[in-house]
Amino acid sequence: MKALVKKESFFLKKFIQRLNHEMIPLEIIDTNGHKYSTAQQNIKHKLFIKDRKFFKALISPDAFSFGEAYVKGYFDISGSIKELYELVCDKLLNTHQRKNIFIFFSNFLIPQRSLVTYRSHVKAKKKEKENIEYHYNVPSDFYRLFLGETMGYTCGYYVSENATMDNAQIEKMDIICRKLRLKNGEKLLDIGCGWGKFAVFAAKHYNVSVTGITLSLEQKNYAEKWIKIKGLSHKINIKLLNYRDLGTEIFDKISCVGMSDHVGKANMLNFFKIVHKRLRKGGLFMQHTITTNTRRKKGYENLFLDKYMFPGGELMFEHDLVNLASSSGFELLNAENFRTHYVKTLNDWIGRMEKRKDKLLKIVSDNVYRIYHVFFIGSLISFKTKEISLFQNLFYKTDTDNSSTDTFLSPYSKNETRIA
Repeated sequence: MKALVKKESFFLKKFIQRLNHEMIPLEIIDTNGHKYSTAQQNIKHKLFIKDRKFFKALISPDAFSFGEAYVKGYFDISGSIKELYELVCDKLLNTHQRKNIFIFFSNFLIPQRSLVTYRSHVKAKKKEKENIEYHYNVPSDFYRLFLGETMGYTCGYYVSENATMDNAQIEKMDIICRKLRLKNGEKLLDIGCGWGKFAVFAAKHYNVSVTGITLSLEQKNYAEKWIKIKGLSHKINIKLLNYRDLGTEIFDKISCVGMSDHVGKANMLNFFKIVHKRLRKGGLFMQHTITTNTRRKKGYENLFLDKYMFPGGELMFEHDLVNLASSSGFELLNAENFRTHYVKTLNDWIGRMEKRKDKLLKIVSDNVYRIYHVFFIGSLISFKTKEISLFQNLFYKTDTDNSSTDTFLSPYSKNETRIA
């Protein structure tokens, strides 16, 4: 026991030295009540170690080890967890962890979550469904408490510093509709329709017929109830369907808001080709997606993201997405980066989660709450440090022989004539 306490003390002292060097005011209280401080006064945060397994996180401290320790309840914080995590991650921690030998060999022995592993069409579809269900089949009441009325689980658009989260989501939906130049009576396909609020918004405000597809039964059920309440069942059809199985129906416009993050690099070209086939000539496709700005070193991966939040998800460079879309027959009309808006969106989600923690814990376990909480905090840091961004890419399906091309004005033009 003495030897164990000695090792714990050693790791804590080393960690405190690193924190002290960066001047992060923190006090750590170990399982025996011993205190380790980085400063003599003005301590803003206290970290209470609840389980000795926490010390594993100190052997090779990074965002994954600390995130997992928080999720498993190995420590608690007095003060702002978001503020402390942001300070520590910014100064000390690596977002990505080197694969160890066990993980390397497990690739050959254990089925991994990445879609790249599944080469066959059938297995890929099955895995995609499992990945979506893993994340989105949490009760809708849980999401409603921190996403608000719109249930918008993607980046909002804040027109001012005082804009509310709900207003930001409504503005985002309207921007997508205006960029798509939606016209009365058109057929819109929404790939990854989520909780159905964008489908309702487009049908109600732009008088289009919407087909929404999702792989989450929880989302489908919620969307259909909301559509019925709004009296739009005759204009909106929600299907439990993989984008690979869209069939032969042709649409005037297609949107994909936050879903293509799940597609994966290996499947993205095929995704664009399928979207291109389902879109009429001269039609528009809006892809609203998170992109990475950091080239991953071989053997490095975001283990927390893959294990706890988005198994199978994979972020790509913006230029790679545009190149794949172009090789599928699309022309890029407009690309807009909403990164700073996602910082504000995540701040709102985190704030609402923390204010409604007691209510959320009546719906999900403390473990699930912590997973979402620390994931949003980690994502906030990644957006603030420009490691990742959020792009809205507007693509145009031009004539195959380029014999004629419609004229488009800027989406910022006040006198635009909506040709498409």
